[in-house]
Amino acid sequence: MSAIVSSLYRDLTCAAAALLISMVIGASFVQSTATPPGSVRVLTSAQQA
Repeated sequence: MSAIVSSLYRDLTCAAAALLISMVIGASFVQSTATPPGSVRVLTSAQQA
């Protein structure tokens, strides 16, 4: 019985880690593609003052 519990715990830990990694990668992809290229204005030093 202990081997089954140990295997189940290992599998659940691995699944949770894979889900966390997938969520982080997905969030970074969404953030990097949130605005179309060229739509962000670059402020010059005169505009910042």
